[in-house]
Amino acid sequence: MMQPSMWTSYLIQMYPLEMARTLVRHGWKTCELSDEHGHDLLKMGPPDKVGAAFKTLAADIGISFPQGHFYLCNKGFRPEDLEGRQGADIAPRDDAAFEAAMDDMKRWVELFAALGVKAGVLHCGGHTMLKENAPYEQVFERRCQAVAAVADFAAGTDVTICLENLTATGTRTCDDLLTLIAAVNRPNVAICLDTGHANICQVDVPDFIRQAGSHLKALHIADNLGQRDDHILPWGKGTVPWPKVMAALKDINYCGLFNFEVPGESHCPMPIKLAKLDYARILADDMITMAQ
Repeated sequence: MMQPSMWTSYLIQMYPLEMARTLVRHGWKTCELSDEHGHDLLKMGPPDKVGAAFKTLAADIGISFPQGHFYLCNKGFRPEDLEGRQGADIAPRDDAAFEAAMDDMKRWVELFAALGVKAGVLHCGGHTMLKENAPYEQVFERRCQAVAAVADFAAGTDVTICLENLTATGTRTCDDLLTLIAAVNRPNVAICLDTGHANICQVDVPDFIRQAGSHLKALHIADNLGQRDDHILPWGKGTVPWPKVMAALKDINYCGLFNFEVPGESHCPMPIKLAKLDYARILADDMITMAQ
């Protein structure tokens, strides 16, 4: 059965323990750990020890993190991180940069395994090569090399590598991701569907879900107007067809987290943000009921 989840970047201003306590106070028991909060934890010490300790602290207050987002930036969100902060790419052309990215990914996998993350959401990289107009065959090969390496790091753990559909070439459709998964040929590689990204790319979201089937292990639930990644909650002004989406999730018996990724809702004073957090919890429960 699906469980309601909130991407922890919704409370990006808070450090991990305060974030966890706040989510529990507002009725959330399962969440996706964000890139920013992952960076916070990684600064505290060895990934395996820090992950295990935070898992215990979280369990004591009644929350867990079955889903996590691998790093999106080379540093976190705190003031001391902002200098030199830039987007991460796990599949760059340069060999030294590639090895550095893989070293980073080892630490993230160790953290997630110790924390109890089952679905680790990953961007498959290659965007720097695309900007350099590299032939797509080369981009695809580098992506496969990167994803295979990360999957091998996670082998023997409970972490499944869930490739997220994006808006870049070769990542937009379910066919794109299934092709990559087949080429990588690792049993612990699956799919994370981002409904907002699919909507921007004019991908039929219910069809994507049914095509992914048992490969679908994670969700980023967000809506938009079809032009940009607005990251808003369902049932507002957005154009994602939610009744059909929920019917498709029911058809494939999806049982991972029903995870909201809605930073577009967080640009408001904290009291309003927390009121929206309460509303989102009720909304998640009602939408999950539609898929039962």
